[in-house]
Amino acid sequence: MASSGIPPLPPPHTRVGVGGVLVRDGRVLLNRAVYRTRFTIPSGYVDPGEGLATALAREFEEETGLTVEVGSLLLARHKVIAASESDVFFAFLVHHRAGTPSARPPEIAEFREVPLEEAPRAEWIAQLSREAIAVAARSGGAWPRAGARTQEVPGLVNELFEPPEDRGD
Repeated sequence: MASSGIPPLPPPHTRVGVGGVLVRDGRVLLNRAVYRTRFTIPSGYVDPGEGLATALAREFEEETGLTVEVGSLLLARHKVIAASESDVFFAFLVHHRAGTPSARPPEIAEFREVPLEEAPRAEWIAQLSREAIAVAARSGGAWPRAGARTQEVPGLVNELFEPPEDRGD
């Protein structure tokens, strides 16, 4: 087979993270992990084989004790950390479905509910979280609807991997 002149792709080197902006009664929920100095929106990494919305709902439950419904995509960010490592982050608007927020040890040290209008300017909140909150405050997170084939999340086409059926060959 003739070479196309295109070098092969390197092994995957990207982590995928998700975070959620939850606004209730004009206040946004934030938490601080034990290993951070600043507060963030509840967030975490997507496990292998897990969809973005599923990962975010899981992270919310693990970090805050809340059950949420994932809504509109607020922002996406790609960050190159090193030549062999990068991080992609998706922030969504989320809607409270059940539960009372609490700090969830051992990872989460504390939580706060902060007035929505104050949060985008609060220096004690991480920059990326402030940006996601600002988008939610301005627009309610309303991205145009994408042609989502596996779930209804505005602005996101999410195609989950499904292993081929075992044909017994």
